[in-house]
Amino acid sequence: MTESIGESRPTASRQKYDLDFHQIHEVVFPGDVRPEDRVRARIRKRDASDPQYLPCRVWKLSPLGVELLPPESMPLVKGDPVDIEITVGGERSYFSGLVVDQVQENEHIRLIGIRLSKRATAHNTGEDRRRSPRWLCSEDFYPSAVAPGKVGINDLMRFQIRDISKEGLQLTCSLRNKFLLPGMTLALAATFPEIGQLLLRVRIVRVDLTSDRGRDQLVVGTEFIKLSPQDRSVLAQYLIQFSDADSLDELRHHGFEPKSVSKGVNFYFLKSEDDYRQVLELRLLAHKHEGTLRSDTTEAADMGDINDARARILIGKYRGKVVASGRVRFNELDTPLEHEKYFDLPSDFPRRDQMQEVSRLCTHPSFRRSDLLTRFFHFICSTSLSEDRPYYLMGSWPGMVPFYEKLGFRCTGLEHEEPLWNQPQTIMLGNAVDAMLGRTTDPIYWNIIWKEASSYAINSGTIQPTKLDRIRLGFLRALGPIAALLIWLRHKPRRPSATGT
Repeated sequence: MTESIGESRPTASRQKYDLDFHQIHEVVFPGDVRPEDRVRARIRKRDASDPQYLPCRVWKLSPLGVELLPPESMPLVKGDPVDIEITVGGERSYFSGLVVDQVQENEHIRLIGIRLSKRATAHNTGEDRRRSPRWLCSEDFYPSAVAPGKVGINDLMRFQIRDISKEGLQLTCSLRNKFLLPGMTLALAATFPEIGQLLLRVRIVRVDLTSDRGRDQLVVGTEFIKLSPQDRSVLAQYLIQFSDADSLDELRHHGFEPKSVSKGVNFYFLKSEDDYRQVLELRLLAHKHEGTLRSDTTEAADMGDINDARARILIGKYRGKVVASGRVRFNELDTPLEHEKYFDLPSDFPRRDQMQEVSRLCTHPSFRRSDLLTRFFHFICSTSLSEDRPYYLMGSWPGMVPFYEKLGFRCTGLEHEEPLWNQPQTIMLGNAVDAMLGRTTDPIYWNIIWKEASSYAINSGTIQPTKLDRIRLGFLRALGPIAALLIWLRHKPRRPSATGT
């Protein structure tokens, strides 16, 4: 009587059939499939007159190939094209392949080896679908992920996330993971260094081999099944801090909005000639984008003046590129301010040695609508603020006046024109201590701009709040959720228009 496919023969030794199918599995050592494992297969000859799938026993399996005991009613020889349906842990995948090798009758067992390749779907027209860029993860901060296996109760698969795209993740893992096949889904518990954790559901679209530092690994290409806004935010925060993404706009264009851009930007005071050259180029680019230049022939060298040498220039660098800049000037009592070139100081102004002059604020057009301006003020306040010099004097474009008023600045009634700009500078004055204590600031914008700087200044003893100040600060902090919602609405990714983002 012929033995059924699902039964095992006690007298047969599996080691006897450990055949050399290296052309199928390459360097991957295939995993044994036992009858009790949740691995099933069906096979059909592609050129048969009645191409029906017939069940067959899976002997060994790897991501690259499969060894089968084919149905006795299906004669197969080396080179035959076949279609295979493989079910692992209840998930079904389809492949096309060729019979690469076979072992004929040997103790009533006949094995064939088939190299797997993903079969084209019915809707595939052969045209390459345009895909989003893949952002490489930092080698020093690779995210990791763990997923339950499809066979075995305590089977866990461990991965490294090597790159991220709008569509999915590219993973690498050990060759020990035998039962990874295209079409399977994975529930990844992913950890992103310094950012957080996510549970991501992905579908495997391809499995290949690679070598990393002399060690063979599997490369697993996946696509997202579904991403929530929170998932996208966490992924975006990792990408802005640790990937090779070129800009914030690039991430936004593909639906990724990080909570904090400034965490991926290194702020410090200008150190080199190359830094200064980049500052001048950034000023030119930013003002061209804003349309504030009087002449179309203005060059980067025209964006500097004598006050650059008299001030401290703060820059923010992203991937070695200056994306934010501003300068702060500290005057002595007898040293005229930059703006005194155009007017005399009113009698009700603070003394020169009580003020810091802020000017030439600019950000890269690809990093607008982010927290870079917030980080600029935080850095200035943490490095130079004192109760002896609490005032900030700055010029603003007329359209930006309402924004700075919400931050605690007031219009002084002074304005002037400069040869470089096509619109006047409105002079604004603010007391940073009053702003951080919420005395002169819009409650919502206090949470957006001053909340962290206020806590830092109080904890470090730079400012001393009164009892009334502490009551006011408690009320302002209670409005934090409303401020967070405002930030989310402001930064919510927009659908790209027909003319671009």
